Amino acid sequence: MSTVSAMTVPSRRAVLKAGLVLPAVLSACAADPVPLDTYYRLQPTMTYPPRPGGPLPGTAEVAPLRGEGIINSRAILYRISASELRQYTYHFWTEAPAAMLQRALIDALRGGRAFDQVVSPEMRMARNYEVLGSLRTFEHDTSGNERVLVALELGVRKLGAGSAATLKSYAAEEACADGSVAAAVRAFSQSFDRIAAEFINDLGTIG
Repeated sequence: MSTVSAMTVPSRRAVLKAGLVLPAVLSACAADPVPLDTYYRLQPTMTYPPRPGGPLPGTAEVAPLRGEGIINSRAILYRISASELRQYTYHFWTEAPAAMLQRALIDALRGGRAFDQVVSPEMRMARNYEVLGSLRTFEHDTSGNERVLVALELGVRKLGAGSAATLKSYAAEEACADGSVAAAVRAFSQSFDRIAAEFINDLGTIG
């Protein structure tokens, strides 16, 4: 007597379930990869003009700029309207803007030979001047023509003088070559360089 081996026959429900799952798996495999985080730093775009009258004698210490709230966030800010700001998801500064601008300002003052020596507080050197500042605006404006907006308040205090030797608000804006974040970062660098050059020139009023 011949026998017929039993075979497992998939149920209609299992077949339907497999038909739904397979396309979803294939779709997930074909999805775009998650964007990578990208980090940016300011790059000098000019040779800084020397301070009128030559370097101020002594050592200047440059403190980190004050920056409160999201303006000092490592995520790059962009403006979508006069009153609305957002943060880019995958685009960051290499460090918080207040610290990044402190280092950029040190390089600028050295490049412009504004003082005999320019140092940061961690050097713990005897100093004759303190360079202080606050960050007011540091954003990529996408609400109209692509541009960046930078505003700083910078001052110098001569130790022992009891008051600021100079204090001024500076602002600059620069058009972006295109709508990319990389183009905005270059415009940030250009804006900062213009402010730094103006600041170095204003230091010529200190006797």
